[in-house]
Amino acid sequence: MHCFRARPSMWGGDAPPSGEGMSFSFNFGGEADAEPARAVDTKATTTSEDVIPGIEVLSVEVPFPTPGWTPETVQIGKHEFVKGASSGAKYASVTDLNLDGKQSSTSDLVKGKYEGGAKLWECAIDLCEYLLRMTTDKESLKNANVLELGCGHGLPGIVCVKLGAGHVTFADYNPDVLRSLTVPNVRANETKKECNRCSYRFLGGDWGSLCTTPGLLPPHQFDIILAAETVYEPSSFPKHIEILKRALRCNEESESNSSKKKKTFALVAAKSYYFGVGGGARWFRETLEKNACFDVECVDTISDGASNVREILKVSWKESFGRGR
Repeated sequence: MHCFRARPSMWGGDAPPSGEGMSFSFNFGGEADAEPARAVDTKATTTSEDVIPGIEVLSVEVPFPTPGWTPETVQIGKHEFVKGASSGAKYASVTDLNLDGKQSSTSDLVKGKYEGGAKLWECAIDLCEYLLRMTTDKESLKNANVLELGCGHGLPGIVCVKLGAGHVTFADYNPDVLRSLTVPNVRANETKKECNRCSYRFLGGDWGSLCTTPGLLPPHQFDIILAAETVYEPSSFPKHIEILKRALRCNEESESNSSKKKKTFALVAAKSYYFGVGGGARWFRETLEKNACFDVECVDTISDGASNVREILKVSWKESFGRGR
């Protein structure tokens, strides 16, 4: 676990352009509230063995300043955050993916190599905004142990740091995304007070590998799990559910009052439907509801006319599974 010293902020950089995936269209169109024909079996699993193995990225090994990292500000509600300006071309220039020129300049996703972590997706902003509202209303993140899956820039996890989390684990498929974007983003947003209070880990690799590699993801350690734009493909649903089962802490009874329990949950932010791919929040929710372990509810719906309808799902243990496993 590592803690950063507060760093001076630098400003500037161009906003990252949108692109289209080489394997399939990832900037999805279509009517915002229309349900597409279901073309993909939601029980399908990824059979390819060409996946990135799980590793821990040590922040102390990421140089400061980080080569190629150019900061820019992002306004979320009343708050300003810092992130690295990025695009496919900028990302490829500071990593070891060896994408060809066309891929590096146009791709939001290259199957088996790059899962979109260099782009700030709109559902990540939705998740940040929901976390800020949630803690204002009734929930508290004080001292929480947080896991952000598919973190990319890591802004939802960074918001949790600002809201009092005691530890945040950032996990992304590409270790190079962690080194070139997530780690410097966390450094740029951290204050000295947060450095003294909060610790971090950075995990890279396939979710299945994170679960099976000893020492990377101890079972049932996290109070809150966050994920944005991670359910665009039904083939990923089984691994997504398995990592929720492994990582989410069981509900705990308060020592002072057995009727009060510390609730744990996951928040999954996604478009209702990803046209042309087969995934989305609606179908992920259906899959979760067929699983005996979890309760799931839609806690927020965003329909701004600028994009497909987006949702935030809250996933929690069913009563019979929520205490000890």
